[in-house]
Amino acid sequence: MTGHVIHLDIEIEAPPEIVWQVLTDLPHADHILRSVKQVEPLGAPGYDVGTTWRETRAMFGHHGEEEMHVVESVKPHRTMHETRLGHDRIRTAFSLQSHAGGRTKLLVTANIDTSERNKAEDMMWHIWGGWGFSATRRMLNHDLEDIKSEAEARVV
Repeated sequence: MTGHVIHLDIEIEAPPEIVWQVLTDLPHADHILRSVKQVEPLGAPGYDVGTTWRETRAMFGHHGEEEMHVVESVKPHRTMHETRLGHDRIRTAFSLQSHAGGRTKLLVTANIDTSERNKAEDMMWHIWGGWGFSATRRMLNHDLEDIKSEAEARVV
């Protein structure tokens, strides 16, 4: 069961291939994305279905660690990764749309599957969930801004 969904997008003055390079540049994610503090690969290098890494992000002044798994990768059009946070499964999909003039529209959709929550977790979400939802939306907006900045800087 999907508990919550966030849809965001941004226009980038760079072609999809460059945006894809930035989006999948795991070794440098901690330099590209302001909230990512550390990335630790957990398998073979590269980026494709099955790629796994541990990511440490700063959120609310705290560092949280998540293990990320690529579950879909269609270069340079779409990718999705998944992580678990407690009993929730979070899937984040990025779609790249080519626009005239070498521009790209980057869309992100994050959805949280809450079907495995217990009653206490549901109750806590009803109390604090709106705050967490807003903070996650802000973090994703920052990610899009950071990807845009890096991709546009890579255009030659």
